[in-house]
Amino acid sequence: MKRVAIWAPVALALALVAVATLIPIPHGNGGDDIPFWCLGCGDYALADAVANVVLFVPLGWAMSRTGVRTWLALAAVLATTSTVESLQYGFIAGRVASIQDILTNTLGGAVGMALPGVWARAVDAPVRASIVYGLLLAGCLGVSTALQAVSPARTLYWTEGVADLTHYVPFTGSVRTVRVDGAPITMHEWLDMPAEKVVEIAVDLVSGRPDTGLAHVVIAWMPSGSGWMWLEQRDRDLHLHLTSASDRWRLRGHSVWLRQSMPAMAGEPVSVRLVVRPFSYRIILVTNGGTLVREADIGPGDGWRLFAPGTREWGLRTTLFTAAWMAALVGPLGYLASVRSRAAVGVAAMSATAALCLLPIVAGCAWPPLPGWCGAASGVLVGSLSRALVERFALRG
Repeated sequence: MKRVAIWAPVALALALVAVATLIPIPHGNGGDDIPFWCLGCGDYALADAVANVVLFVPLGWAMSRTGVRTWLALAAVLATTSTVESLQYGFIAGRVASIQDILTNTLGGAVGMALPGVWARAVDAPVRASIVYGLLLAGCLGVSTALQAVSPARTLYWTEGVADLTHYVPFTGSVRTVRVDGAPITMHEWLDMPAEKVVEIAVDLVSGRPDTGLAHVVIAWMPSGSGWMWLEQRDRDLHLHLTSASDRWRLRGHSVWLRQSMPAMAGEPVSVRLVVRPFSYRIILVTNGGTLVREADIGPGDGWRLFAPGTREWGLRTTLFTAAWMAALVGPLGYLASVRSRAAVGVAAMSATAALCLLPIVAGCAWPPLPGWCGAASGVLVGSLSRALVERFALRG
């Protein structure tokens, strides 16, 4: 029975790795294939690296609890990631294998193996550790929110697409008009954007063929040479990207895939309406088949979007990720405070609440959604209650 209890976390960690890495994804994430031996390649290189490190932390932690020698545990982590990458390379559709994934997965395993020692030192000085972690938590929330703010556009150059036929195919449809705040613009000319924080963009187009590769529809370029906004069509999917500071850091930003939203036949009218603010945007897609509306409000609790292995989506998946992200961030604070006293847990909870309330006021971002508040509350509660369980488990061990 004791042996099962020791190895059960390892089995759960392996199951998590399998679910996250071995499920096929249609079209991948909309990017190009990354050469296997290339380090730091890809539009989301840092995001992928962080996600790969975090993914293998539970496995490293679980292996450290088995009593296996460190070098054997690290070898098991390396064997696991090598097996995953081999399967992705030859059998799993939509997945891209790379040496960078193997290295970052192994690093994640090593971090997981080091966690028990680091955590023991933090628990020995709970007051100092709680203060340090609380400051790091506030900084993490602030930085992650700021990175997602849509970059302001002062002057833009509008084009129908690019001539890069290596990664893109020609758009088989056509762009009829592009309007900014209701005024038509002239393509292939610079346009001074309005100074208001709210920008409304309307693109009227004729749909392309639904059986081609990725094609640029319209792009708005900044003076730096980077795109501020672009629309793309691939098959019946419409892709929208709005730039933010996350792009410069190679993190995942505002890349929205509207799956199966374009007409099933080429030559049909399509209207795309965008309402863009620094911390929110709305997409309205109108076709002969109906109207599709998507909205996103950016605020504390959305930091997971910078590292998530999938594209930005709406629905239950978003709710679960938001709640889990906040619970994971606040949980350690609740645990560390509970080592001191119940009163310290209350102080930690009030401090976290104050930070979540002040950030939207100071930064002008959206308020945390209900799943974010629920996740934060659950993190404090579970973190504070888990100390007794951990101590009981340690005594039995």
